[in-house]
Amino acid sequence: MTVGDEATVLWLTRVEGRSMEPTLHPGLLVPTRALGPRAALRRGDVVVAEPRGLGRRVVKRVVGLPGERLTFDGGRVAVDGAALDEPYATASTYRGELLVPAGAFVLLGDNRDASEDARSWPSPFVARAEIVGRLLGRRRRRAAPPSDVSAVGGAARPR
Repeated sequence: MTVGDEATVLWLTRVEGRSMEPTLHPGLLVPTRALGPRAALRRGDVVVAEPRGLGRRVVKRVVGLPGERLTFDGGRVAVDGAALDEPYATASTYRGELLVPAGAFVLLGDNRDASEDARSWPSPFVARAEIVGRLLGRRRRRAAPPSDVSAVGGAARPR
């Protein structure tokens, strides 16, 4: 199926590890839509990326957008000085600052102290071309309750 000039491709992504808890649990299969090169990304999107230097795909949340200054201070993330409302994220002890270059994004796990993400990768920035898909059925602003999470897995099964 073609929409505009981008082919629509869907696949199932298996969540590995605990970095996205409480939003996504290990073993969960989540429908994922391929992103064309012009698809917009928004803060809060849960995506599949292939960051350069990692050698594997990861599932993380978009937190930093091109041109933003992110400040991490003991569990809080601020963008250009304004604190983010992240009800899905668990607290973290990490402190630091990142200035996101043009064309790049910062991706973090929701389970911050258990996540290997931008804060520990060889390069904290992920180029737009390295973000290959967006998970479907995931709310951007809050974590899904446990009953909602199991429904996503069930919806992915063939009938």
